[in-house]
Amino acid sequence: MKNIMTKLAGALTLSIGFSGALMAQSSPTLVFVHGAHFSANAWAKVQQELNSKVANIAIDLPGRKDNITPNKVSLELSAAALCSSLSKIKGEKIIISHSQGGAVTNASLGLCPTEAISKLIYVTSVAPLEGESAFDSLSDQDGKNYFNGVVYDETSTLLNISNEDKFAETFAPKANKTQLRWLAKHAVSEPSVLAESKLSLDAERYDNLAKYYVFAKQDKIISLSTQEQIASKLSLTQSFEIDSGHLPMLTHADTLAEIIENIVN
Repeated sequence: MKNIMTKLAGALTLSIGFSGALMAQSSPTLVFVHGAHFSANAWAKVQQELNSKVANIAIDLPGRKDNITPNKVSLELSAAALCSSLSKIKGEKIIISHSQGGAVTNASLGLCPTEAISKLIYVTSVAPLEGESAFDSLSDQDGKNYFNGVVYDETSTLLNISNEDKFAETFAPKANKTQLRWLAKHAVSEPSVLAESKLSLDAERYDNLAKYYVFAKQDKIISLSTQEQIASKLSLTQSFEIDSGHLPMLTHADTLAEIIENIVN
């Protein structure tokens, strides 16, 4: 852990960012972890729904709002960044992960074992186990849908958005005009190395955590059948469904916030 945190401190040129409402720590703090092609602001609409009800922050993972070279943004470095953010929060924490963020969350459990994490909430998310990489569970069709609007750049090792319309079609089907404008403005290139890294999981700790899954029924990036396969391995406490595509925090923020509040309470 010490070596990883040292590398993180050397790599970051900006402090790890997060936004949200922090309150008295008698209740848990929600920690939102974004997925591929996004940053902390992906959770802004959900946070607005929750700010008056529960303390929460959304973190920016490395490789998006800093000067870190993309091929250095590994799963381990990203998990260390999450641990660094968790260390700034007192009391109980509940981590809510979207998409690729589930891999970052799972990897963090072994890097900061003393953090008081009580629950994990996966929102149409991957949840790799020991020795797996982020997207090992995805189907061939999931991959084809993803690369409809994304292309891999070998020189930069970035996954770049190559077609905004097709990206929106697969990530947020039936999004309205306002949501599409947000998507065009805020979606970013994604460091590919993170998805290639193999997970080292603290299995005993993981087994003892309460785990919840929010299924997105219309998801084309992590299809419902893939989500169900992922969730079947997690010994869930409870699961929920939203009739949305891959970005329910954008298109169905009020419904997702209600589900999260229900889990917290």
